[in-house]
Amino acid sequence: MQKHSRLLISFNALAISAFCLFGFMTTFEPVSNAITFRIFYSILGIAATIISIRMMYLAIRNRSLS
Repeated sequence: MQKHSRLLISFNALAISAFCLFGFMTTFEPVSNAITFRIFYSILGIAATIISIRMMYLAIRNRSLS
């Protein structure tokens, strides 16, 4: 994978993480089935954060061949 594509994936994953953080915070308002949404936003947010960190690490560590 090229460096630019890894950075693009990383920034997209960061945007998903930010959306999940906002969604997680809104589940503390009085709604029904809030625990389901909290679990969903937590799992998706953690996975997106891990993907973002991993892609940034690989983009910085590996130099491009050209």
